[in-house]
Amino acid sequence: MNEMSPLSLGSPAPDFTATAGDGSIYRLSDLLARGHVALFFYPGNNTPG
Repeated sequence: MNEMSPLSLGSPAPDFTATAGDGSIYRLSDLLARGHVALFFYPGNNTPG
């Protein structure tokens, strides 16, 4: 896994790919091409922070 430095408030998110529970693959750049995207990140269960 690549480590990334934290983003500053207001900076654009780097392009990434994520796999949904049903196996669908989503790429941020593909979603942005269709319009606005809201991202929300949270820590996993039983993790600090």
